[in-house]
Amino acid sequence: MADLIDRNLPRVSRRAVLRGAGVLVPGVVLATAGGRAASAAGASRLDGAVRGAFSAPVHVWATSAGRAGRAAHGVVFTLVANSRPLAGRRVRFSISEFHRVDLSVWFEVAPGRRSAPRLGHLDLDTDDAGRISLDRWLRSGAVPTSATGAHPVLRAQLVGTEEILAITTLDVRSGQ
Repeated sequence: MADLIDRNLPRVSRRAVLRGAGVLVPGVVLATAGGRAASAAGASRLDGAVRGAFSAPVHVWATSAGRAGRAAHGVVFTLVANSRPLAGRRVRFSISEFHRVDLSVWFEVAPGRRSAPRLGHLDLDTDDAGRISLDRWLRSGAVPTSATGAHPVLRAQLVGTEEILAITTLDVRSGQ
């Protein structure tokens, strides 16, 4: 009986088995490590008690001919846990529909440089009061957001998590 089974099955070398296992093992290890990382990130959030808020639900700036790239003042984000400020936490800010509004609103990491890149996201750390002011990095341009057909929002999330903590609308309007 064993002789019949052996003749009907294709032969697989030990090398092929080991090669297959070598391909699968890293995926299993990464999946396991990723699960632990997600669990650790969830635990570090103090069981959902982490909250974030922007200084206003909508931030509006006026365009100005010849002054593209001026500072977009007034956007402040605050991060708390159990009503206490969370200092030293890295927060990612991202502008939705950035590919459409990059002439209206963007982040600039090297203000004043002639060829400073326009970015759609930026990671910053909270101060001792759990706050981040975006005045140094957020810029408004000469193109109104309404001209782009987009309705951009600024999102805030803790780096390493996917949960959005707060959203505020960004609006650049024609003006002086």
